[in-house]
Amino acid sequence: MDSRYGKQDDELEMYSSRSGTRPELPGISGLGGWLILIQISLWASLVFLFSDISQVTVIMDPARWEGSRGVDPQLYAEVIRPLLWFGFISSVILFVIVVVNLVLLYRRKRLFPRLMIVQYIVNVIIGVVTWILIAQNEVGREEHVLDATPAFHLIVRSLLTCCIFIPYFLKSVRVKNTFIK
Repeated sequence: MDSRYGKQDDELEMYSSRSGTRPELPGISGLGGWLILIQISLWASLVFLFSDISQVTVIMDPARWEGSRGVDPQLYAEVIRPLLWFGFISSVILFVIVVVNLVLLYRRKRLFPRLMIVQYIVNVIIGVVTWILIAQNEVGREEHVLDATPAFHLIVRSLLTCCIFIPYFLKSVRVKNTFIK
């Protein structure tokens, strides 16, 4: 073992045991690099989720579905309304997670990377559940009201996002140096 690295490790251990905080690793830190993409995606998600939540009364209106789209009232009550409620509830949950993530991001809290990973996994779960809810209702498919293809595309995008950003949050030196509080 090289003595240069051994001495540095001893100094890091002493520092961390005295202050109770994790020392900064050598390398880069701050909210730059790929964290800029994370910030942009969080702010964009916040805007889109707020828009979805604010339009809930328009989207949930049975007249919108029955009148303009010609959906049978029974189909609306049994299939579409539960799906819309699931979408609304999942949007509220994601909105809360995004707001918490933004606060943790700018306060540079150690919990931020973990909660971002949770957000990515929740996105995949919501996509899968939405796809299942749409795909299991053959009545809606016959009337061309519900199409599972966009939900499937959401799953693929969410999985790709997980494959890129979860390893980034787990391995990045910038993330480790930035979120140490």
